[in-house]
Amino acid sequence: MIIMNVLFSLGSAAKIGLKKGAPLVDQKTCYLMVEGICTAGCLFCIKSKDESKLSRVPWYSFDLDKSISKIESSFKRVCIQTVNSENFVNELKGILSKFSGNIPVSASLSLKNYGEIEDLYGYVDKIGIGLDCARKDIFKKLKPYYSWNKTWSGLKKASEIFGDLNVICHIISGLGETEEDTVSIFQKLFDMGVYPSLFAFTPIKGTDCENYNSLDFSSYRRLQFAHYLISNDIKRFDDFSFDKGIIEYQERDCSILRKDIFVTKGCPFCDRPFYNESSKGNLYNFPDVGMIDLSKIKNEILNHKIY
Repeated sequence: MIIMNVLFSLGSAAKIGLKKGAPLVDQKTCYLMVEGICTAGCLFCIKSKDESKLSRVPWYSFDLDKSISKIESSFKRVCIQTVNSENFVNELKGILSKFSGNIPVSASLSLKNYGEIEDLYGYVDKIGIGLDCARKDIFKKLKPYYSWNKTWSGLKKASEIFGDLNVICHIISGLGETEEDTVSIFQKLFDMGVYPSLFAFTPIKGTDCENYNSLDFSSYRRLQFAHYLISNDIKRFDDFSFDKGIIEYQERDCSILRKDIFVTKGCPFCDRPFYNESSKGNLYNFPDVGMIDLSKIKNEILNHKIY
């Protein structure tokens, strides 16, 4: 029998006893990753330089077959992160075929060409695609391996295959775009039936972007609120006001603030802890509403300082 190893995030491995310790949050999603060095070389990502990490999260190799039953009994969803390497779509299908079908599975990937995306239909219920950058010029600079136009075509094709809001598009805020750029992308994606999943840029040592500044928390809060307003058809892009690219909210806008607006957004049960931040200090995405101080968030949203 061929042993198929996959990488587990530290928290996922700890929850089912593969690593010592307890997860810092009670993860509902098991995070797995295909083994290997990524050949894409996105400038903000450490994966092409260190295959043991994605963002700042350490990953550990274990036998998938021996872990399947524990995964399916301990989690509510599985999220599999791919790396861009030769024949990785077929390798991903081999991993996906190991699961019983009793637990929903998401796959997160970026493709050079999206002709193979249809091959994953029936294996997963959600597909994550990394656009990452909210502007074409930033995309070309930071993701030179990929094509902006082909990625948008892939998002459209994937949405047609997997259905409305079953495609999740990753957007990283803080790479040089404005809030206005990001809100515009939110609207475009929702109009396509694609769900935007927002991340905050924080620099990772060893990457080409290690000297970039982390995203300001006030900016992220305004974008989280904009995401909620657009996703619930309360506002469209044209209804927002901007000052030099920064969203302008009024006191009356904040009357509808709710704590769940600021929890992690992605696939159902997504809690991807610490992709954006370390375990210390403030959190961009909250894994639980009990950790949220709405009065503090309201002050951050209404802070329209130009940075």
